[in-house]
Order: sequence, then structure tokens, then C-alpha cells
Amino acid sequence: MRKVLRFCSILCAFSLIAPTVTAGLIPLDISITGNAELDTTYSASTTGNASQNADMSLVIGGGTTLTSIANLTPTGANPLTGTFTDFGDGVGVSAIGSSTAGAISEVPDFIFDMGFSLFNSSATDTYQIFFELAFLNFADADGPDAYIDAEINLLNTLIPELFASDLTSDTFYNDSKNGTDLPTSGAALSDNGTFLFDITLAAGASDNFSALLKMDGKAFDNSSIFNARTSAFISIVGADNLTNTQPPSQVPEPSTFILFFIAMALLQVKRKINN
Repeated sequence: MRKVLRFCSILCAFSLIAPTVTAGLIPLDISITGNAELDTTYSASTTGNASQNADMSLVIGGGTTLTSIANLTPTGANPLTGTFTDFGDGVGVSAIGSSTAGAISEVPDFIFDMGFSLFNSSATDTYQIFFELAFLNFADADGPDAYIDAEINLLNTLIPELFASDLTSDTFYNDSKNGTDLPTSGAALSDNGTFLFDITLAAGASDNFSALLKMDGKAFDNSSIFNARTSAFISIVGADNLTNTQPPSQVPEPSTFILFFIAMALLQVKRKINN
């Protein structure tokens, strides 16, 4: 319960610096579909005292559809798929993998995919479309022999890895953060923030990009434990017509990211209390 409260405190602090998005409808020339999916092919069930659960979110027109995952069992659609209508719409995943003392335990692989497909139906106009990845990543291993790895990767067709957040807390070997080895072992590691990127679509063009959220960990003896909490939400935050430019009309409103993570935190706290 102490670690759940600490995680919620991190979320509350992060929400204070979360960005705003521009209210408005996505241009009719632009079609953007997205999905979030538990990878049932490569994900594996836990062993020992380990547990894994998650919530997937699809936001369309400001309304949210959720799918909950307990171990490898979804309650709701998998994948969650839809066509976005408003700026601020998007998809997200919030996942937890953890263990308790008393048994050799493992989260072998807990893997989620998110994807976006874009199409510009205009015969004449080029559009620049802006996206935001808002993320929070936490990993902590304790005891003589345990590790937990939690990562988020953003990929597109031009750059194999557009963005990455990768944390490994390891009590036997050294920890690492985003590809850099640390002098610590078994430290509580965290990484959070936002990453902005854009895609330009010429008239009649299409494009796509994807994101991967993954965690795995193991406690190799009865007194070791691990804990990871990883969340990512990708939203459409704006679009510019580069051919037929018009004055922008921006109306700031609370980021969907804030609402998403508050909802995820409440669901996960409720789940921990019930357990």
C-alpha cells in the first residue's frame, strides 16, 4: 500500500506540469485511427507471487473507453480501436508488474502495442499533424537477487526508435536508465515527461507509427521483490494546413493525459486495496 500511495503522489505532482491541448475538431481531410492492444502472442503469465495488470484507454471526442487486463485476461475489447475526431483524443496504456516475498516469482513478459494510421484525403493540401506522448515510468527491485525492466518505445517508418524510456532496477548487477549504466544496484528509478513530435502528410498521402510498452522482472529467491509501473498516452494535439494557411484559434483546456492518469491511478489503487 505504501508503494501505491507513493506512485499516486508522483502522478499528482506530474499532473501539475502536464501540458494543455488545443480544443477543436480534426480537419475533415485528415483521417486518424488508433489502437491499443495487449500482445497475447508474446506476453506470458506470471509465476510465484508475481502479478501483472493494466488498463488500456481509447479517447474519442472526449469520451473514454477502457479495457482492464488481469494477468493475460482482458475485460473489454482487445484491441481497442477507433477513429479520432477531436484534438486531445488518443490511446494509452497503464501497466503494473510486481511481486511479494515468499516465493521465486516472475513477470516473464507483459507487452502492449499502440498504433496510429494517418491518411490525407485532400487532393491539394498538405497538413502538418502534431502529437504528444505523455509518459511515466517507474522500476524498483529489492532483496539479494531481483530485477525489473520497464520500457516505452516510440517507432515510425523513418526513424526506428523515435523515443525511448528504459529503466532497469537490478539488485545483483548495476541499474541502468535509458541506456546508461548507473553506479547503483536495486535503486528506485523513475522517468516522466512529454515528447512532442509531428508528421507531415502531402495531399493523398498516408503514414503510420507505433509504440511499445513492455516490462519483465524476476525475484530469484524468496526474500526478493520487484515493482514496475509504466504508463503512456499518445494524443493528437494540433494540425496545420501548410497549403491554405489560416490564423490559429487556440482554446487551452486540461490535457487528456491528466484525466487518463488520474483514472488509471484510482483504478490501480482500488485493485491493490481489493487484493
